[in-house]
Amino acid sequence: MKYEQVCPVSLASEVLAERWTPLILREVVLFGRRHFSEIQHGVGRISQSLLSTRLSSLEAAGVIERRPNRHGRGWEYHPTPAGQELETVLNQLGIWAQHWIELRREDCDPAYLMQTVHAILRPEKLPAGPVTVRFEFDGQPKIYWLVIDGPQPELCYYDPGRDEDLVVRLDEQVFGSVVLGRTRFADALGRGAIRLDGRPDLVRSFPSWLGGTRFARYATPGVTPA
Repeated sequence: MKYEQVCPVSLASEVLAERWTPLILREVVLFGRRHFSEIQHGVGRISQSLLSTRLSSLEAAGVIERRPNRHGRGWEYHPTPAGQELETVLNQLGIWAQHWIELRREDCDPAYLMQTVHAILRPEKLPAGPVTVRFEFDGQPKIYWLVIDGPQPELCYYDPGRDEDLVVRLDEQVFGSVVLGRTRFADALGRGAIRLDGRPDLVRSFPSWLGGTRFARYATPGVTPA
């Protein structure tokens, strides 16, 4: 969209304010996603064709650049100096939302929540030896598994065929608030919004597995944004 206004905000909005574009930039600039499939996976419900269009627009605007894939076919997407400067803008958007935007149930897609959980795991706190954790969400029939067996935990979207050592049942909205740092894990556990069943040692240690998200430190636990 062309606003045709002599204003830096309107000029920036022509590049950045299209649907999905801020999330694409989040993946590339903040999270360092470099491959098309990684970006699509992180953004979520965006078609390949639309993602391709948005990436091309950002490339034409000088915000990102394509480079040959160092490990095979295809391309990598890297922020240009202009894109790197957007890190401050994207951070401030997230901080602003932590202060002022309420979290709704429809914002708490379990698939994205599980991606976030996988990203914030603290390797030094994970149990040694093979452990399989099953995640169930109150509002969604989909089940996820976390397999801890080796240096890199694996997030599974289909039954890995292993005995489950811990079952985590979650209210997705409350758990989303925990992930964002707005609700304390212990408070959610006390309210029954998180239920843990399985080996006692895993039940005790599970809360310590989770680190903080990028924006969690800007939230005040127990305080709902205005």
